[in-house]
Amino acid sequence: MVKDNLTRNKNLLRFLPVRIFWAGAVVAAILSCVPFETAPVSTGTAIQSKLPAEKTGPSKPPLTALTLKAAYQADDLEDLPKIFSDDLDKASLIQAVENQLAAMADAGPDPVRLGKLVITRDRLKETLTEFLGLLKKDLPAEEWSRQIRDRFVFYEAGDGTGNTTVFTGYYAPVLKASRFQTEEYAYPLYSMPENLLKIVRVGRKDPSDADKEYRAVYRARNLTREEIDAHQALANQNLEIAWVRDAIEGFFLHVQGSGILEYVNGTRESVQYVGSNGYPYAGIGRLMIEDGLLKKGETSMQGIKKYLKNHPEDIPKYFFRNKRYIFFKLTDDLPRGSGGGVLVPNRSIATDKSWYPAGGLAFVVGQKPVLDGADEIAGWKKFSRFVVDQDTGAAIQGPARADLYFGTGDRAGAAAGYYMARNKIFYLVKK
Repeated sequence: MVKDNLTRNKNLLRFLPVRIFWAGAVVAAILSCVPFETAPVSTGTAIQSKLPAEKTGPSKPPLTALTLKAAYQADDLEDLPKIFSDDLDKASLIQAVENQLAAMADAGPDPVRLGKLVITRDRLKETLTEFLGLLKKDLPAEEWSRQIRDRFVFYEAGDGTGNTTVFTGYYAPVLKASRFQTEEYAYPLYSMPENLLKIVRVGRKDPSDADKEYRAVYRARNLTREEIDAHQALANQNLEIAWVRDAIEGFFLHVQGSGILEYVNGTRESVQYVGSNGYPYAGIGRLMIEDGLLKKGETSMQGIKKYLKNHPEDIPKYFFRNKRYIFFKLTDDLPRGSGGGVLVPNRSIATDKSWYPAGGLAFVVGQKPVLDGADEIAGWKKFSRFVVDQDTGAAIQGPARADLYFGTGDRAGAAAGYYMARNKIFYLVKK
């Protein structure tokens, strides 16, 4: 019955856009274990809470009006622990820092905003380089923490009301796909139409440079999701790069921005965001709550997928209310953030780039979900760790929002889909 309904809806869909978010508030507890060891599991569960209505947060002052006076010494921030413990392995942190430094080879003295601070891109690079040098010294816990306090100042992110940041999760899904359209594989992924391109240099000085760190921004605002999928506005233009067999999973590929395609012959290929149609993102979970279809605690990715699979007749209604559409490219590369660096699971975060720059080094204190064997939440674990700000997302708006990258595949998707927590985040800047 469901399969028949999905088949009837195929002609309405033809496809799908960029981050939905959900549930859990945090107890801002501080770990006191040695660096790079695992924290104990909490027996409690996170308090379920509704994500605040979309807003851009407080207005940003002009960049020229900012100063470094908003930065603090470590001892001035009561929520910073005495020992900077980290719940993950050191190798993953070194990898995240090195990945971002590789993308910042051309970082210069141009100013960037970091909350209420103004710093330069080369200061971001210097901060990562200084931190990487400390990491490789393999210092004892107390000396490690003393060096962090001595060498860096801190900026506490947030909107000024308690300075907690709403964290959600994202990941790179694996989708069954075909290089050719068939009855089973009916939903296309499109490359960017050349006649709609607007190229803006964001990384390399020369747009002809084929280096992988160069990224271009594309906009095609004159086509909506409904026009592309229902009215097939881009059909028969040789823009299809692959077809997937599940419309709902395809939609969530648009939501995540990148993923892995697994073809019929078993081979795999990465697919990555290359641009959008420029429309703002509209979270369908919030729309479903407003229409009385889901309750506040049911709008995880898993909850939305379950509803749509049981009610396929509602798919076009909710997909098309989100006008935003994502275009892709095929690549052998690993998932990269908007800042050019390869993402590292649980070490890379996405923020609003009008507030926080790519290349920011940060320390997070909060909670994370613990999954059981069925990929359901079994509890929540207190944690603290260092992360690198490498990415952005259309739903990540304002100074008190962040998205944690969980990695690739179903288990990463389960953790990302359930994740919502209010954490503390402190950016580090080299003195």
